[in-house]
Amino acid sequence: MDKLERAYQLDKLLKLRRTPVSMQTLCEQFECSESTVKRTIAAMKHILQAPILNREGHGYYYDKLSTFEMPGVWFSAEELYALLTMQQLASGLSGGFLEDELNRLRDKIESILSRSVPLAADQMHRIRMTEAGKRSRALPLFPVIATAVLQRQRLYIEYDGRQHGQRSQRQLSPQRMVHYRGNWYLDAWCHNKEKLLTFALEKIVSVKLVAGEVLALSDEQLDRELTSSFGIFAGEPSDTAVLRFTSGAAAWVADEQWFPDETGTWLEDGRFELRIPYSNPTELIMEICRHGPEVEVLAPASLRQRVAENLQRARDQYA
Repeated sequence: MDKLERAYQLDKLLKLRRTPVSMQTLCEQFECSESTVKRTIAAMKHILQAPILNREGHGYYYDKLSTFEMPGVWFSAEELYALLTMQQLASGLSGGFLEDELNRLRDKIESILSRSVPLAADQMHRIRMTEAGKRSRALPLFPVIATAVLQRQRLYIEYDGRQHGQRSQRQLSPQRMVHYRGNWYLDAWCHNKEKLLTFALEKIVSVKLVAGEVLALSDEQLDRELTSSFGIFAGEPSDTAVLRFTSGAAAWVADEQWFPDETGTWLEDGRFELRIPYSNPTELIMEICRHGPEVEVLAPASLRQRVAENLQRARDQYA
């Protein structure tokens, strides 16, 4: 008997009994240990706010003033997201070496969904998941790149950079792969540039494993140089953007997380001020411009100027 089934049985038992149920009875009923029963009760009280009371020396019972009912949906938002993500990924694949295994995984996930939503298992299509910003493109080189990351091997790649539109050849010591906003990236030490860079996988034209010692960077260094600034672009923070949002946008922005190390402050007039550390401003400028007239860049002056220029160019197209 798993945790979900045990919770259903416990709920049914407590509702049927007019007197408290002893721990010994619960252990015998569920054929489990006392600690397992206690974990089930604790989970029901914490997750579902089940009004389970305990009378010392007598046992467990429902608060008689409560109208508690077990929910029809048995997963949290995070669990649903994980299940549906795995289901969609498994359902969208075919023809690979792992097809049979992934089909079994998909069947298992659908079984979990059916048991977790017993009254509406055939209505799961009413919950949708979309990935904004995903660049739809196959990644045939993914297995080779993933192999290099996991087996600590050097790579030789040809790369079509978006910024300059030029193809370049690189020798890389791969560090890790990152799935960010629906897209895959490779963090790697570039031996040509002698620095840590991030490469979009769909822009890698060709790749092969090559001989040579891999430069292995510590997790601390990778986090410091790659995740301490806003966005996907590498680099330690060189400045802090100070953004002031109108009162109309403040409530939305205050509930969003742009970056883990951001700081936000409500102003007396209802506006909201956000501070974000960044290195490369490219992605940050895109996010700022997305809010249009609802936000003003207060600092630094260089970022304020670049945002103003972007908005002016956009305005000129409609002149």
